[in-house]
Amino acid sequence: MRIGIIVLGSKRLTQILKAAMSVLGELGHEATDASNSLYSLNSFEFLVFIAEPKGLFGALDPSVAPILGKYEGLQGKRCLALMRRGGLRPALALQRCMNALEHEGLVVVEGEIFSDARSVEAIVRNAPLRRA
Repeated sequence: MRIGIIVLGSKRLTQILKAAMSVLGELGHEATDASNSLYSLNSFEFLVFIAEPKGLFGALDPSVAPILGKYEGLQGKRCLALMRRGGLRPALALQRCMNALEHEGLVVVEGEIFSDARSVEAIVRNAPLRRA
């Protein structure tokens, strides 16, 4: 399965991106960093969004909506939303991220909060990538 991983946040999430890509590779999937990819998001069968809260109170980075808005044809595409634990309200940041994704027509199959690369590996390994 072709899986695109999009990082919405700082360069500190690069280690998390690499951990997710390695686990998906072990599971037999073709994972690509779609943040800087030449491919359209339509070419992927599943998307993984990795983000981090902006500020202390769970605000979502304001650049998320314009980033998602530049892609077309995302309606019905399945995705996984991952939010780095930070600030006082990471659950609120995750909820706002999932709402932004759903507003663009994506189907969020799971949303999780992670603290480090190991927790991301466990989340990705158990994520519902295929439809039941």
